Amino acid sequence: MRSLQSLVFHRHHIMSILKPFPGLILLTVVVGLSYGSVLNVSYNQPGHEISPILWGIFFEEINHAGDGGLYAELIKNRALSPKRLGSNLDGYTVVKSDGVDGRIYVSRDHPLNSVLDTSLRLNVDSDVAAGQRIGVSNNGYWGIPTRPDYTTYKASFYAKSIGGFTGPLTVSIESSNGSIVYATAQVPQITEEFQKYEVTLTPTPALIQTPSLDNLFTITANGPLTANTSIFFNVMSLFPPTFKNHTNGLRIDLAQKLVDAKPSFFRFPGGNFLEGATIDERFAWEDTIGDVAQRPGHMGPWGYYSSDGLGLLEYLQLAEDLNAEIILGVFTGYALNGESVPPEEMGPYLDSILNEIEYVIGNTSTTWGARRAADGHPEPFNLTYVEIGNEDWISNDYHIRYALFYDSILARYPQLEIIATQVVDSRPIPVIDDHFYPGFGWFPDNHRYYDNAPRNGSKIFVGEYATRDNINPEPYANLAAAMDDASFMTGIERNSDIVIMACYAPLLGHLNNLAWQPDGIYFNGVQSYATPAWWVQHLFSVIRGDTYIPTTSDADEQKFFHVASRKTDTNTLVLKLVNTNSEDILIDTVTLEGVTTPRGGTKTVLTGGRWDQNDLEEPLRISPKTEEFNVTSNSFSFNAPAFSLTILEIQL
Repeated sequence: MRSLQSLVFHRHHIMSILKPFPGLILLTVVVGLSYGSVLNVSYNQPGHEISPILWGIFFEEINHAGDGGLYAELIKNRALSPKRLGSNLDGYTVVKSDGVDGRIYVSRDHPLNSVLDTSLRLNVDSDVAAGQRIGVSNNGYWGIPTRPDYTTYKASFYAKSIGGFTGPLTVSIESSNGSIVYATAQVPQITEEFQKYEVTLTPTPALIQTPSLDNLFTITANGPLTANTSIFFNVMSLFPPTFKNHTNGLRIDLAQKLVDAKPSFFRFPGGNFLEGATIDERFAWEDTIGDVAQRPGHMGPWGYYSSDGLGLLEYLQLAEDLNAEIILGVFTGYALNGESVPPEEMGPYLDSILNEIEYVIGNTSTTWGARRAADGHPEPFNLTYVEIGNEDWISNDYHIRYALFYDSILARYPQLEIIATQVVDSRPIPVIDDHFYPGFGWFPDNHRYYDNAPRNGSKIFVGEYATRDNINPEPYANLAAAMDDASFMTGIERNSDIVIMACYAPLLGHLNNLAWQPDGIYFNGVQSYATPAWWVQHLFSVIRGDTYIPTTSDADEQKFFHVASRKTDTNTLVLKLVNTNSEDILIDTVTLEGVTTPRGGTKTVLTGGRWDQNDLEEPLRISPKTEEFNVTSNSFSFNAPAFSLTILEIQL
């Protein structure tokens, strides 16, 4: 995904790929559809194997998808990193009783370490009497969340003092006006040297009846306390319960939505986020591993700083939790501002990528495999694909860079598959990555996009796609746009002998920071919901067969779309039917050729109105409904509701 500034170019690229294959014919025949339309399912003529890794997910740090989102850390600007642009006090304020004077500022005289070479200094400028307090607060990412299911929080921070203060410090989660203290704990003593302190905060259940974001995290010193005392802090951290209880882990509701979709692969660490706005702001994986107090973070290309708490190991752990194959994107020397590392100077970057791969799959006898083990994961991960760059059609020398990476990676790791992001002839292209962000109507018109693609060439990875419907105003994530996606997905599944992987993008969007829409899943600090588009992705992924079954129909193929498959182990026919029309479509006769007596099954339907969307108030307004489908004949009628995806699972 390119930045919004280059969106026009990106669209031009999208439209320019209408003729990527010699002899490609886009079928646009319109057949008047009414009663009497037929759908033939040739169960007795099974086709190719469907790619077992066809549907997956792609993660990019955009829209605060990671920091403030999937990454469960609740403290904003915890590291006070010098790489952060803007106010380095963002998120922090002084907490003090009436009549108490004090201030905070960023100190470079008392660094935490050589990486995080600043600290947050609290100066106590007046005496603090018994019963009074002074300290610092952090308001998190648009509020510190409290929820009934957040039964414990893990808080930690580094602190030291000068001026004779030795403690205690009180750590709390409290309402923004200070009237409610949900949870509190004490650190009995601190010293004149930075040390890490950890406490567990257990909220009082009766105080949290409904979710709230109108809260602060506070660390305070209680009087009596004399003036001219200073307390220094860094890496303040607050985690609610995390997915699978992983340390430095993920937000449960968001991670669970990903797991529930059963993705077969996981592509990371992003597109633009991989490259960075500048070369110095690329995803430098070495800076994202190990102790978070040694991670400097970096400015991302979407206007905010990334803590890199969600780093390489955390991505790998998520892939493992998803039971998904890994697609690792690697930096090829291009930055979004036009900077590039000359090919002849790419040596250190190539070495970095080879080290990264060793970190992922090397055994513990290797340098970086041993480092992975020291970081807490002795076993290698399941890396299959390495993607060379991101959307590198902007380049005029990608063919040189691709050859460098192709040769270097396969010389050491011949078992890996390489993915290219631009067509080149300098080396073979095992897999090519295609991206699509068209307007409404393009996907239905082009659902046969891959039908005539060469079967003896590169395999295809549709690495990013989404319908961008009616951009101004912005009702992006509506049902009709999701059905446009679904129409194209029937073509992807039909051609899954060459289209081996596909994933929607972007994955996540924080409702307080939407740089790009639509997104698959939206959220704020306490709630989340899947869009109709994500439900389409979910259903295509969780309900799939292993063998393609040909289908034909005389219905209007710009409105009615179909693809079938067989689950061999259960002898089940999976029939996916999409209606992008504003009216129901009746298929008078569905014929299951080669089937004698079906034994019934289930029908799952996602449908609603043209502009229907989900939101925080009605997160399941548009969501799948499943019921029994009691078909006992190999010929039956079927009604496809307006704007719908229907999946029939028929036991044979």
